[in-house]
Amino acid sequence: MNPHLTTRGVFVFVCAIVFLAAGAVTEQPLLLLLGQVQVAVLAISFLLCVVAALALDRRFVRIEVRDDSGSKRFRSTGVMTGEKTDVDVYISNDAWVPLYGLALEPFGARALGLGDIDDYFHLPTKAEVSAPLTVEAARSGRWTLQGFDVSISDPLGLLSARDYLPCLHAFECFPQRSHRRDQSARNLGAFALQHGGKHVVRQIGTGSMVRELRDYQPGDPLRHIAWKATARNRRLISRDFEREVNLSMYLLLDISTSMRGGQWEGQKLEHGVESVAELATSVIGARDRVGLMTFDEKLYGHIPPATAPSHLARILRHLVGVNSVVDDELTEWGEVELAQKLADYLVVQERLDFRRGDDVEPESGVNIKLLERWLRSVIRLEKEKFDSPILHDGLLDEETSLLRRFAQLRGVEVPYRVEARLGLKERGLNQAIERIVTTAKESQWIVVISDLCGVMNTEVVTRSIRLAQIKGHAVRFLVPFTPAYYEDDHDGSERYSISRELFSTREREERLKIASHLRKLGVQVDFMKPGQSALQLLLGGRGRRVAS
Repeated sequence: MNPHLTTRGVFVFVCAIVFLAAGAVTEQPLLLLLGQVQVAVLAISFLLCVVAALALDRRFVRIEVRDDSGSKRFRSTGVMTGEKTDVDVYISNDAWVPLYGLALEPFGARALGLGDIDDYFHLPTKAEVSAPLTVEAARSGRWTLQGFDVSISDPLGLLSARDYLPCLHAFECFPQRSHRRDQSARNLGAFALQHGGKHVVRQIGTGSMVRELRDYQPGDPLRHIAWKATARNRRLISRDFEREVNLSMYLLLDISTSMRGGQWEGQKLEHGVESVAELATSVIGARDRVGLMTFDEKLYGHIPPATAPSHLARILRHLVGVNSVVDDELTEWGEVELAQKLADYLVVQERLDFRRGDDVEPESGVNIKLLERWLRSVIRLEKEKFDSPILHDGLLDEETSLLRRFAQLRGVEVPYRVEARLGLKERGLNQAIERIVTTAKESQWIVVISDLCGVMNTEVVTRSIRLAQIKGHAVRFLVPFTPAYYEDDHDGSERYSISRELFSTREREERLKIASHLRKLGVQVDFMKPGQSALQLLLGGRGRRVAS
């Protein structure tokens, strides 16, 4: 918050020195007076700037983000990924001095593209002004704007001071394809009936709406004969009825470390999230049933099949929440490291220093007992302010530590586990399929979206797939092919091209080996590229029938 000279202030200061020096050398009172006036102006500007900086430091200035509803109560805004959204930033001055040259620079999650606020404000005392802020999310998730770097100046703009002011506001960014309605979705049930096996869908009755009239074929029920058409054509004509076909689908999404890679962070997982959103929207739009499971080395989330619009909202909220994982088994930081990060965060955000006191632990350098006491005192209020269904819908295990819950509510990003533990992803997939087998009351069309990286023990996958097939379920894999998510000409260097070719060759061999094994089980495997529609891929390929 220490005031410093601006470019204009430096110019005035240099002029003052020049006038004072010239006046002293030439003994000209007028030059000395001009220099003294400029020094006096700088001194007054300094005092005004210090007073304004104290108002910032004592946080008499408040900043709030409000969406189109203008509500102060709700601290979250729903947006679509890839679409620009404008929100209003309101700055209130409760101090006893006006603020000049007010400028804001937003700070938030890396996935949020936060626009610049270029306007310089004059904010009188006890007044409020607003400015538009453009937000664009690069990928789906619950991303938080933490605050603003605020700069102020004196009325003449000779000195300025900077400080940080908190402004917590969550942006719940939903996948782009979740709001699209593809016309081909109506064909999904018929496609499953044709290619997925007779156990994948349920046919209800023979239908009551006539689709067409056709020539009678041996075996057609006599009650389906159209007698008037038969008399006109002098040959037997039979009615062909529409049949109601109900599809029941389970979508299994891999949220592991390998899925969080790509040309940009989380590219493969974002494609998987968009694919699940697209399929779920299409299936529910056709009044069919769809469920969702997310897995890594264990089953992380489960939403049983249903068909209501509110059910689609639950699926979308769970998809957004897979980027807010704080599970200690799936994230990189332990409790000690998380306590260190939160201590650093609270020093800036709340002006609370938990690195002091008699109970500071040598290992972490943090007074963890005091930190936990403070968290217990504020966690209820934090939940009232920042809790969201996105953080809960579909989770199987919501039990977590106080530190992790607070970090999740505040949007402090806890990095997902960096290194994948080989041979454990199939355990999570196995748990997902076994749960379907044991809980599903009807046959399902199981669509697994996974890059299959790190799958070592194919026997575990084989057992679960065969069990699903025995129970009448059909299984299909959509596999994001990792090399396709990296550009061919990243930097144009020969070294990069060679490295990429070696990586692509090895990756292709491993994925084709696993795909070949799955195909021997009668499972169709399709490789996906960035931007490819999962719905079109399902409808465009030829699935294999599953034996009854």
